[in-house]
Amino acid sequence: MIKYKKYVTVFAVIFLCYLLIGCAHTSMNPDYSGPKPLPANLEKEFDYIRFNGVYSSDVIKENKKIIIKQIRFTPGTNIIEMDHDIILDYYDIKGNLKSPVIMVLPIFGGSNYFANTFAEYFADNGYSAIIVHRQKKYKTFDDLDKMDKILRQIVFDHKQALDWVGMQSDLDSESIGVFGISMGSIKAALISSLDKRIKTSVMCLVGGNLPEIIATSDEKGVVRRREEYMKKHDISVEEFHDRLQSKITCDPINYAEYMDAENSLMVLGWFDSAVPYKNGNGLWEKMGKPEKITMLTGHYTAILGLPYIKMKSLDFFNRKLK
Repeated sequence: MIKYKKYVTVFAVIFLCYLLIGCAHTSMNPDYSGPKPLPANLEKEFDYIRFNGVYSSDVIKENKKIIIKQIRFTPGTNIIEMDHDIILDYYDIKGNLKSPVIMVLPIFGGSNYFANTFAEYFADNGYSAIIVHRQKKYKTFDDLDKMDKILRQIVFDHKQALDWVGMQSDLDSESIGVFGISMGSIKAALISSLDKRIKTSVMCLVGGNLPEIIATSDEKGVVRRREEYMKKHDISVEEFHDRLQSKITCDPINYAEYMDAENSLMVLGWFDSAVPYKNGNGLWEKMGKPEKITMLTGHYTAILGLPYIKMKSLDFFNRKLK
């Protein structure tokens, strides 16, 4: 009887969480006419030396279905004064069949728990997964002049990760999706706009207008770096925002119209204050109003909807890639 009550309590808590989360689904805009072609000046701006070189591969984990390998190589294109390697965790599905690929992009700080969880989930459901490790060196506000270059280097890093995918005979480079949460989704929006090898995108807790997001976000790491910079330079939040506005052009909001809205899914939190809902909705409108899920959560309480996000993301990839 006690055991039965325990299960009833757990079920009630889970059910209450789903009630509290709530979800509103918005279908794809029926009047969408397709993405605009990438202008020649942007193609030139993001031209780069493709990676086709030497990389290391080490097995870090293995089970009956999957071998997880860590891939490491030096980028051929590096426009910033920061030496770094591109590191990928490759969830390789055992067998000889060519598989579609999901590129999973991690959150801004903390562990790679969410990236690992989603990569394993996608691999269990027939997709090879690639986690592109974030670069700790990129998380700096010390020199705002470097921030736009860092964002551009992020694009080049992910383009070169896609080059690596294209080198693998067991990966279907014609069926590549990208999944991101928070900062990972901002990266996903950038690379989806600027590289047509990405065929479909799922972006959770995403937003455009980076100067505004950085100046208003309550994400702990962003707040700490922002306050340190403002104190060091003795400026207000408004002045900090204006400086960012004058420096940053590599921003999802500026490239949104080049992303294919028909093959994109956005998941937003109505009460999100780390990547504010209005910034996500502004990006959604600029893209052409793709399919959207709005959860009645904040940025961090969205974790309550993790099973739902996994299910809806997989369903979307199945519809678009398989």
